[in-house]
Amino acid sequence: MDVVRVQRWIASALVMTVAFLFAGGVAIASATSEQPGARPGLLTMSTVVGLVALIGVRLINAKPVLTPWLVLGALPAVFGWFVTR
Repeated sequence: MDVVRVQRWIASALVMTVAFLFAGGVAIASATSEQPGARPGLLTMSTVVGLVALIGVRLINAKPVLTPWLVLGALPAVFGWFVTR
């Protein structure tokens, strides 16, 4: 394997891990908020963080940004909503 390719894999894994952990935490925190209307806002923030993470990975790997894989950016928010219903 080429060194540049390995560096891209490592950078992509770090971006996804950090962003999805943060997005998942925000989604789970939406269940503990006592303010009315905070839950949809926090779940939206979680979705945006997931989307930005996927866009970042696509840019790191020099791939086109618009792809059906961007749907996976909502995965942390959907998981957080499902767990905390």
